[in-house]
Amino acid sequence: MTSPVVAADVYVGEELAGHFTTHADGRTEFDYVEGATKAVASTLPISGAPYVTSAGALPPFFANLLPEGRRLSTLKRTVKASLDDELSLLLAVGTDTVGDVSIVPHGQPLTHASAAIDLSGPLDFSAAITDAGIADPIAVPGVQDKASARTIAAPVRGHGTDYILKISPPEYPKLVENEAECFAIAAAAKYPLAETQLLIDDSSRPGLLITRFDRSNGTRLHVEDAAQIMGLYPSAKYTPAMEEVAEAMKAVSSSPSLTARSIAFQVALAWLTGNGDLHAKNMSLIWGDHGAAMSPIYDIPSTIPYGDSTMALSVQERKDNISGKIFRAFCAEIGLTERAAERVMAQALRVTDGAAERIVAATDFDPRRARDLTRVLDRRRKLWS
Repeated sequence: MTSPVVAADVYVGEELAGHFTTHADGRTEFDYVEGATKAVASTLPISGAPYVTSAGALPPFFANLLPEGRRLSTLKRTVKASLDDELSLLLAVGTDTVGDVSIVPHGQPLTHASAAIDLSGPLDFSAAITDAGIADPIAVPGVQDKASARTIAAPVRGHGTDYILKISPPEYPKLVENEAECFAIAAAAKYPLAETQLLIDDSSRPGLLITRFDRSNGTRLHVEDAAQIMGLYPSAKYTPAMEEVAEAMKAVSSSPSLTARSIAFQVALAWLTGNGDLHAKNMSLIWGDHGAAMSPIYDIPSTIPYGDSTMALSVQERKDNISGKIFRAFCAEIGLTERAAERVMAQALRVTDGAAERIVAATDFDPRRARDLTRVLDRRRKLWS
């Protein structure tokens, strides 16, 4: 019988936390090292017993560190591994995951990934993406998928700061300009947002430069999205109700009331701007000096222009026709007072006033997309009036 193989080392920050061991029967074990002081995840507390998964799978926390959609397909081709060989896939990207956890081949030193794009040089997004092993989006027809999964993204570094650069895929025209305007709309509400900047490369290709909130002055910060907190695999990110997401995140957060209010605002913003992709991976907690708090808001394009007009997760068992009464009931269920719920609603209505017109102006959408967006958002505002 083939002996188990210690295949990977897992770090939290610069500290070795544990190992992955693989078995011939497809089992994978994650064990903490003796004396480990930092847990890799809220769902994986330090324990003397291994965490065991089967059939090539990893625990949900680790599986959620993998890229999604087109990026995962590209990684699979590059590594020449099947999608159910999650450890091999993760080892290929393990030094630059979201948060502070790194996965490297056993016995190899922890190194830091280099960025695909350096802002100090000429801006050529297509060349940089190709160099990063991602096919040029102009040449890829693709299969229809959720907008956030189809977005082309590449790591960027410049002026001592880490970024992610997003580029519109061909099947979602003007997605970058769309999301940039949605960030501008949301900024008026004064909730923490990912910092963004619209850039144009030397070939006149637009890109959305997003400052990584999980990096601060060279230090990696711990981040867990709602799917990781709930122990869900990525494929289940659309399955929980929004109420379940809120309760799970509140249970881990150091400030449950602020977490509930942020989630309520994000739901209101998604409803009133037409973002149908606010799923369990698009809300996160970030750990700092005072514990876990809601991360800055991210991934917020309007998806209605691309035919996606319902909410990603149910709100009071609904993904559409969410009236003001239903939203208030949702707020009450996740622990907000009536006054707090009214403030969230008023704030969201205020900042999204004219959202359809602003998004259309920023994107120059064709008449059909512009008409659909305006019609749906006008109707939603009336449901809240």
